[in-house]
Amino acid sequence: MRKRGANFRNRNAMIPGLIAQAACSEYETRLRLAVDSLRDGWMDENQFNDLADTMDMLQIGMASYSKQKPDPSTEVAIEICREALMSVRNRYLERGKFGATGEELKAVQLLADVSLDYWNRRSGALFAFACEQLRILRAEQRDAAKNQEKEAA
Repeated sequence: MRKRGANFRNRNAMIPGLIAQAACSEYETRLRLAVDSLRDGWMDENQFNDLADTMDMLQIGMASYSKQKPDPSTEVAIEICREALMSVRNRYLERGKFGATGEELKAVQLLADVSLDYWNRRSGALFAFACEQLRILRAEQRDAAKNQEKEAA
């Protein structure tokens, strides 16, 4: 006779986000290096792009996993850092050097801390998915920029 208990579905094992980040420690290293370089005044475009990628990965992760509880603190941190990064970018375009005010540095540090905390609490599969989606997005943006250059020439 069949047992009448609740049916349950087995699901594939997923690597925790903390272990996924430990396996790919480059993410945290590059993020910390970008924050330190902005603070110390020797940031270059690649490090600025790392900060922008961090913000975009968070947005991809939040948008692609609909079953998670809303995370308003992460959303607020993204908005605060977006404004700070836009100010840093505008200052770079005006002066040719990256620099930040004290409040902007705090916002960038907040983004780094929130990002690492967010990915530690999520699955490694979501982290890998966000990395892949970001790679695809950046490839599309590069192609669009090349097409605009060809049309302008």
